[in-house]
Amino acid sequence: MAVIEKGLITEFYNTYRQNLEKSRLIEESLVKVSDRGEWLEKLAEKSEFLRKTYAYNERKLGELIYPFVKEGQKLDEETADEFYENIYAMSMAAENDSLLTTEVLLKLQDFYRERGDEEKWILTTYMLALSYNDKSNDISIEKARDCFEDVARMSHKYCELKEWETRRRIIMSAYYSIEDKDLQNNEERLERIVQYENFRKFLERKDVRDLDSDKFNFDELLRLIKDALMWALVRSDSAPNRAVLEYMVRELLPEGITRENLNQQTAVNAVSYIWCNLYSDNFPADTAVILLFKYYEANDEEIDYPSVLSSHTANEAYQKKITCMQECFRVLALPDVMLENKEELFYEMAGEFRKIYTSIPHLTNNGYINDDLCRTVRLMLRTAYDEEESLEYIQEIILNRNSMTLIHSMMVGKIAGIIMNAIIDKMPELFFTLIGTRDYHVVRNRRQYLLNYIEKCAHLHDIGKAYISDIINQQTRRLTGEEYFLIRQHPTFGHELLAGTKLSAKYNSVIEGHHRSFDGLGGYPVTFDNVNDRMKIMIDIITIADCIDAATDTLGRNYTKSKTWLPSLADELENDDQMRYNQEIVNIIKNDNDTCNEISYITDAGRTNIYYDIYRRYISDKEENTEIRIEQVMIK
Repeated sequence: MAVIEKGLITEFYNTYRQNLEKSRLIEESLVKVSDRGEWLEKLAEKSEFLRKTYAYNERKLGELIYPFVKEGQKLDEETADEFYENIYAMSMAAENDSLLTTEVLLKLQDFYRERGDEEKWILTTYMLALSYNDKSNDISIEKARDCFEDVARMSHKYCELKEWETRRRIIMSAYYSIEDKDLQNNEERLERIVQYENFRKFLERKDVRDLDSDKFNFDELLRLIKDALMWALVRSDSAPNRAVLEYMVRELLPEGITRENLNQQTAVNAVSYIWCNLYSDNFPADTAVILLFKYYEANDEEIDYPSVLSSHTANEAYQKKITCMQECFRVLALPDVMLENKEELFYEMAGEFRKIYTSIPHLTNNGYINDDLCRTVRLMLRTAYDEEESLEYIQEIILNRNSMTLIHSMMVGKIAGIIMNAIIDKMPELFFTLIGTRDYHVVRNRRQYLLNYIEKCAHLHDIGKAYISDIINQQTRRLTGEEYFLIRQHPTFGHELLAGTKLSAKYNSVIEGHHRSFDGLGGYPVTFDNVNDRMKIMIDIITIADCIDAATDTLGRNYTKSKTWLPSLADELENDDQMRYNQEIVNIIKNDNDTCNEISYITDAGRTNIYYDIYRRYISDKEENTEIRIEQVMIK
């Protein structure tokens, strides 16, 4: 077994983090530069830096990390402690990495458990929970809850533990395990209430307070936990039953809240008061909408976003803005809202939300905020009146904060448009089922409609990646097994994001089906039947366009190798033993010289122009818009 010299792990962690920061700074410079020549230099700098960093990281990971997380090498105490110290430093800086934090913490957790070191096991499990909780998908958040609950269950040994830091982790784990963004039913609500009551009794124990009351404000924590429980009980599409409502009014809501003094209340008290009265039929949904929006307007405290991330929870200013806006949209979407000015109010709320998301900075770890933005957009889209506006909200709010997904989606849209034109010219009957006709002329007359449709499908097909943006933007090493697993969930995440919105019926088949094999026997998610779906032709086009862009990309995420469209990738699509692609479409493309040449250009020499156009039009700072338009005209 190889012995790792002390300090080498720390040196690598520091270099890894510095390189991630440098990568972020290079990306920021791409956004700010308007001169095309300078932009090309920055792009080349980024690609070269990432290639070198990727090679360096893989070499060092092979020496220092993979032996423990992949090859079963046993840790020793000194090495384990050095790993923990570096992970702790990353956590305090609001940095997270699925390999260097999550995967290593899993090994540390096993190591300290086997050694019987309860205090270090508690610390490690708590850090593992934070690592999962920083991710913006429900699968990871559920794992975080399990870890928090494992630590909270150690409360029976609280007074036996020597270190205050360890005891504090038990307290905070109990707090985090009570939080929840979407309890599904009243059974889950009642379970959470029981959990809260048990923890409240623990915090009121005399021996606990005698031991640590000089170090910790237990009464303040009780208030915060009560707030966390209230948010958990009301932030859901399902209605609380009578028992839950009575408990909230009796035990959680402070006395004396009225409509007249609502704007002076905390966000959680104001929102809970409104929902409790709405569900108890004390006032109609129209009143709830008005009260929520007036409360939002009355509070304009500036949000300190770095503190939101570093504390791993939302502060009061954040709750008043982001969370309250979510509840505004949630109640506005209720079918019994009958306000005459409902549409006008929606657009006013949408305008306010635009102010919020345009002010949110891009931080080192955006998972927590990305998750809330996605949730807000989903609630917003339930009431949105226009499809084009809905697509604009998605692009502005979600895709623009995930630049690699935005660029890839735009590229897929351009390639899919080329393929669409070729099919309409050569084999229009492939669209008969979709359009509901058996007339070639009708299909060709609807060319522009089909081109617009496939472009929108392309822009939305990877929308679920917003929930795994920390993985998608990880450009400096190979992905882990856990990361690949989560990436395979992005069609499902995308489907869930649009569920219940006006866009769902029109686009969700493409979102769910673009990674299924043509014959329906492979790919993911396995539960989706792409073979019998009415949208199959659109799914097949996006699947092929998606493959072409990903395989030929030399400027985006593909830093180790790429293929040329002709001949290698085209031949690979044709020699498709696993029936992943629609061979009728592949043959149309390969047998049409103009189509092949267009794809060759767009995936090679033309890619740089397209990337530049996307950066200037969608990603760059708003104050540069005048210059951007000039540059775009010059390119064309």
